[in-house]
Amino acid sequence: MTLKKIAVVFVLAVLAALAVLQIWYRPIDRDEGFWLYTAWRLASGELPYRDFALPHLPLAPLYYAASVKLFGPSLYGARALNVALFLGAAALLGVAAARRSGREAGIATAVLFTSSSLALTWLVPAKAYAPAVAPLAAAVAVWIWPGRAETIGWVRAAAVGALLGVATMARLTVAVTLGATILGVWFAVPGRPGKRLRLEVATCLGFLAVMPLLLYFRAAAGEAFAFNVWGIHRLFLEAPAAGRGAAALSLLLPPDPAILAGLAVVALAAGNGRIWVFPVAAGALILLANFAPGTSQQQYFVPAVAAFAPAAGAGAAALYRKRKWIAVFLVAVAALLGAARPAAKVAFDRAHKKLVGPAEVYAASRLLAENSAADETVFTAWPGYAALAQRRLMADWELGYFTHRIGERLSAAERRRYHLATYEETAARLAAGEVRTVLDGVDTPQELRPVIDRHFEAVESRRGVTVWRYKNP
Repeated sequence: MTLKKIAVVFVLAVLAALAVLQIWYRPIDRDEGFWLYTAWRLASGELPYRDFALPHLPLAPLYYAASVKLFGPSLYGARALNVALFLGAAALLGVAAARRSGREAGIATAVLFTSSSLALTWLVPAKAYAPAVAPLAAAVAVWIWPGRAETIGWVRAAAVGALLGVATMARLTVAVTLGATILGVWFAVPGRPGKRLRLEVATCLGFLAVMPLLLYFRAAAGEAFAFNVWGIHRLFLEAPAAGRGAAALSLLLPPDPAILAGLAVVALAAGNGRIWVFPVAAGALILLANFAPGTSQQQYFVPAVAAFAPAAGAGAAALYRKRKWIAVFLVAVAALLGAARPAAKVAFDRAHKKLVGPAEVYAASRLLAENSAADETVFTAWPGYAALAQRRLMADWELGYFTHRIGERLSAAERRRYHLATYEETAARLAAGEVRTVLDGVDTPQELRPVIDRHFEAVESRRGVTVWRYKNP
């Protein structure tokens, strides 16, 4: 094996290790709590939207419910499956780019994707991104995969549409990538407009082929389904715009996402650049769609990495053939800054806020299990504790901190219909003794601490969390 090959293998192994190590060492993401708990409820036979609130389309809940079936309620298990999707998507995109544009393109694609700060930060925790990015990456790989004819046929178009549909079932904003197929077909397919139109129809039919999943949940949950997957987000769209400037800055400083997008554009000007119109347009549409909401966060842009990465790899390879050291420099800078960014964020957060890791979460869940009965309903503001302890959570708190943020915007009747609550309603239920055991840990709101102090007594503490027992007659 040559020195260059050894270097490439070493870099990819280090990046893969960074992803794997996060299974045990990445601090808890707040959203992981409701994903763990709602997945446990779904795996137990209950349905999201009908039996509990969940502001996402059904693929990610089903995916994490499958994780529960495999591992039981397990943060490690859910993260491990996400890492498998992450690294599998990297391998698929790298091989597809190599088949299309050469070995250098494949290497650059794999490095840029696995080192992306967006991917490394958000594809490991139990959130909606890994189940969305993996099928999106597969759609891009199918699109660029070379065949006997260097064009797009109806079977390939339908397969791309189906994979985009699957990705959309996990992350609604990925639906905009269907629009990218219009540009992709127009530029990549020679011939008459009628041929292009047939390919567009095939793509749309493939996309619609996964829609029966929506019909199933709509039939089971009724009007609550529409509120969960769209109405909740509409409430935030109506809020004053916030966070867009910070989100935009997060894509420029450090510049690894900007380098990724820039190299993808370079591929359009290189040989056979027409094939890259679809992935580049898909990435651009994802960026635009996620700047639109009332609030915008860095993590919303994660799916764009899967769209841009193989085009960026092809762009880097084209640049490598003309300006070797410039290409190497750009990929190296993107990889170094991308991989360093998640670590820097953890270090910054550790210095400025309290971080909780998986070990602390598991210790707290054991504490909860030891101080409550197996059939007991408990209260904790971070639902992951209840999931890991396999204890049923007080009704209407399945979304944790989101419960109040959404619930306060609704009427009392709407809150009852959609399984949500305000802090005031929750405090009254705690004071009335609806639950006998409370775990005070991550996300316990200050608004509920007075009622806990008044109506509950501390039983046992461990690693900064406390179990409280109801003391009123």
